Amino acid sequence: MKPLLALAFCFCLPAWAGETPAAPLTAQRYAAQLGVGMDVDWARTERGIREFDPLAVRDFHDKGLGHIRIRVAGEISEQKLIHLRKIVEACEQYHVVPVIAYQAETFKADPDRENEAKVIAWWSAVARYFGREHPLLGFDLIYEPAERVNRNQQALNHLYEKTIKAIHAIDPQRMVFVAPRLRAAPEALANLKLPAQSSGYVLAEWHIFPWGPQKVSGKYPWTSGTAAEKAAIREHINAALRWQHKTGHASWVGGWSAGQSINTAPSSSTLAFATFMACELQKANIPYALNADNLFYDGEEGAWRPAMEPLLQAMLKPECAVKPAGRAAVHGAPAAASTVK
Repeated sequence: MKPLLALAFCFCLPAWAGETPAAPLTAQRYAAQLGVGMDVDWARTERGIREFDPLAVRDFHDKGLGHIRIRVAGEISEQKLIHLRKIVEACEQYHVVPVIAYQAETFKADPDRENEAKVIAWWSAVARYFGREHPLLGFDLIYEPAERVNRNQQALNHLYEKTIKAIHAIDPQRMVFVAPRLRAAPEALANLKLPAQSSGYVLAEWHIFPWGPQKVSGKYPWTSGTAAEKAAIREHINAALRWQHKTGHASWVGGWSAGQSINTAPSSSTLAFATFMACELQKANIPYALNADNLFYDGEEGAWRPAMEPLLQAMLKPECAVKPAGRAAVHGAPAAASTVK
């Protein structure tokens, strides 16, 4: 019995730098390690790059965050790669999973083939730079691309297939995230065509309320948290769960927000929405990232913003009516067959 227990325990351990994983890392096991994370601009904006300090990663870990989504924009360069490695190494030091997310926005309207080549070249350069090091480093291929890179799902699927092939030619076990053309609609996950040969290392990314409940056609999707409003959110999450159950793939919410500003204290309505969303995603065992770091963390001071602490706790460790059961729910393990009631 003791050897079996020891073996079961080692299967749960993360493969940090310099360690040999107890078992091959799969997309499902990788998703289970993500938990709750946060989008960061430490490699995207001038201010984010200037203010980055490895100790910020320590602060994120100590707060209970399991991963960071490192947003990157513009052309790749040696200087940018060196900076990314600095962030990734800090993540490994403080046991936070790093995911590099590329903002594919600097492209011409035509032809599509040239845009495709640029995306492949960008990721090929990143993949070659990191090689087979940093096994927990994930690649989120395109986040919020310009319309000219996101014109139709068929073209996007073709781009994903070729980019994944280029990445996996360098590291066959690199974890890769792809998103449907309509990122804020998990129902669109069904339109993804994932390459069969890489299925064990490909995950889906989708959004829900990336900037909080925004008015659509004159109405907000969340006001006081009515039964209808809650049911609509649950249906979006259940759409992702149905897709996971049907395909066997894991998914991740790459960013969601309660729509808060650092200039105002969170309202009771904002806290109620944040708590509900976090509880529903955790009940579904879908890992997610919060949008974004500068709302909660002052990079210049190297400290959390006290006024935002109630909102951060509501999104990170919500007090749910029914607590998610077991270790897997806390760490965001993907659910395959269940749906949120």
